[in-house]
Amino acid sequence: MIMDDRHKLRDFLADLLRHKGDVDGFADSDLLMTSGRLQSIDTLELVVFLEEKYGVDFAERGFNQNELDSVDNIMALIGAN
Repeated sequence: MIMDDRHKLRDFLADLLRHKGDVDGFADSDLLMTSGRLQSIDTLELVVFLEEKYGVDFAERGFNQNELDSVDNIMALIGAN
């Protein structure tokens, strides 16, 4: 299940990057937000994705961009749910 979630997440992030013309690969530990590869509008799409797919309630838990900066960080967030 966790590997399936990781693949879904990586596919979603790759699609976000592709829409920006960024087809370079990325490691699970790569910082995608702070590196500038993803922008604030991408963060909003990611938040909606995580709320819909994994029930993460950012209104309740608060928002920390660092939690969304890499696949590894997002997986830890999902696991904490």
